[in-house]
Amino acid sequence: MSKTLMIVLGVFTLGIVFVVVIATVVAAFYNKEVGLRTTIEQKQVDNKSEFDNMWKKIAQVAQVTDAQKNALKEIFVAHAEARGGVGNGGIMKWLQESVPHVDTSTFNNLQNIITGSRDSFTMRQKELLDLKREHDKLLRSFPSNIILGMFGRQPIDVTIVTSTKTDESFKTGKDDDVNVFKK
Repeated sequence: MSKTLMIVLGVFTLGIVFVVVIATVVAAFYNKEVGLRTTIEQKQVDNKSEFDNMWKKIAQVAQVTDAQKNALKEIFVAHAEARGGVGNGGIMKWLQESVPHVDTSTFNNLQNIITGSRDSFTMRQKELLDLKREHDKLLRSFPSNIILGMFGRQPIDVTIVTSTKTDESFKTGKDDDVNVFKK
């Protein structure tokens, strides 16, 4: 084999290796972006489901506490009437005779459901933001920004659920309301 032919074959082989390496890098960046995009999109759907579940749990357990309150009220009034009537001081006589024990476990359960569900939902939103951060970093870092830019890949908009109060606090930079119970 002549020296010229060996040089041409060597350059050709190096060219093929270079193309394969570049194609592998492009595919790796593209696949990573697609994986993050898919995960973020599904996490947003999952967050809607979590939010819906949280409010349904809170609403349904609150209905149980309302039913429990009404049942206790009926028992107290019926017992007072049996002891001399509501208008004749029956409730006062009954209260003097015995202080009823009211089970508050349903209210405690409701508090636990509210705080647990809200903490869980907050964690899911943080996970979504972490995924978005990774996706944005991939779109902005060199050389992935060039490669993914050729495919027209754009940042993903995520929805983070907050409140009007939070939005106002961040607009003004102040949150002076410290009242837990509104009057």
